[in-house]
Amino acid sequence: MWHRFSVFLSRIANGFVVFLLSAMSLVILLGVFFRYVLVRPLPWAEDLGRYLMVWIALFGVGVVMQQKGHVAVTVAVEALPHRVRIILLLVSKILVLLFALVMGFLSVQLLLTMMPQVSPTLHIRMRYVYLGFPFFGFLLTVSTLDQLFEDVRKIRNHGDVEVKEVR
Repeated sequence: MWHRFSVFLSRIANGFVVFLLSAMSLVILLGVFFRYVLVRPLPWAEDLGRYLMVWIALFGVGVVMQQKGHVAVTVAVEALPHRVRIILLLVSKILVLLFALVMGFLSVQLLLTMMPQVSPTLHIRMRYVYLGFPFFGFLLTVSTLDQLFEDVRKIRNHGDVEVKEVR
């Protein structure tokens, strides 16, 4: 059940990232066209492109985490005994989970303090820009819990877990 929910959220986030990447590309192309071809720069294009890029990074982390696609340097870890590698894997995922929870909590506080601020070029409230951070915390928490549950289940059933995460 939890795994299906995590995969479902990851698919939604993946589609959202594709949409944001398309929008960011269009905004940047428009900005370049208006600046260098029409010589009438769009004052909001750079800020909107930057905000979209931040959202892409935030939502992309959850997608990559769900697919276990983060880059990992495993030279030092592979030299350790197998039992120690499993413990380090679980500890690292617990640390990621704690980071996601703290990030989610602090981002809600940031969101509440940014309520009155307005973007000077886009004329929108900054809370919409910072709204991606709580979703990032939630998405990362769900995908990390899914992986932790899966690893614990594998350890209980088989006594072993796949330590190498990069596919």
